[in-house]
Amino acid sequence: MAIISKITVQKKAKQRYNLFVQEQGNDRYAFSVDEDILIKYGLRKGQDLNEEEMRELVDADEAKKTQHLAVHYLSYRMRSEKEMYEYLIKKERQPEHITKAIDFLKQERLIDDTAFAGAFVRTKTRSTLIGPNKVKQQLIQKGVQESVIDAALHSYDIDWQIEVLSAWLKKQAIKGTKQRESTQQLIQKRTSQLVGKGFAYEAIQAALSGNTDKDNNDDEWQALIYQAEKLVRTYTRKYTGYELKQKLKQALYRKGFAFSEISRYIDEELQGDEN
Repeated sequence: MAIISKITVQKKAKQRYNLFVQEQGNDRYAFSVDEDILIKYGLRKGQDLNEEEMRELVDADEAKKTQHLAVHYLSYRMRSEKEMYEYLIKKERQPEHITKAIDFLKQERLIDDTAFAGAFVRTKTRSTLIGPNKVKQQLIQKGVQESVIDAALHSYDIDWQIEVLSAWLKKQAIKGTKQRESTQQLIQKRTSQLVGKGFAYEAIQAALSGNTDKDNNDDEWQALIYQAEKLVRTYTRKYTGYELKQKLKQALYRKGFAFSEISRYIDEELQGDEN
């Protein structure tokens, strides 16, 4: 049995209190507790505490510390339940205290995976080029249930994706970057890029079909010249004449250029290069 001889507030943490007990005529520091624990258990000077009661107080205080840690983690941004659990495990908090802290946060609506998913989707889709498939993958990794994710992504359908992709493709065109690839290769490159960003294939194709000028023969021709000249510089180190032309034809065809345009280039630019 111990008697509380003194209770003092901590200098650097005003919400925490140090408890001292009488031992051989002197005050000995026993442990500290949160203000809520002090009030809940009615701790006061002169109160008797046995070993079991002290263990209970220490355990209750550890649970309170876990709760404070969880609330602080939420001060930066919203978290999913899984994120919170993994964070507290990483901080080496006791599992039963983690459960209590998460239950408290859910009760206070500080953790709500439905609200979290909605906010996550809005933030991601407004701040970067990302499609619903990628967002869904990220939310699954954060432990959100698929039914909750699907509800949050309900408005981000094919029509929304086409609108977003069309606007993005127009911005790319406005930047004025000179076309260096065949239209076919450019479409393949964009498709692969946008599928990787989580957009549906059908939405990508619809947006590309409305934003790719397949009839701009001058851009296609200039791109062919650019690629052909690079290839010629490489191939002329090993090939000449007929063999050079065949290698060039094969390479340009693989890059998506039409045979007729390839033949035109060879006729106009390499007509004198015969063995």
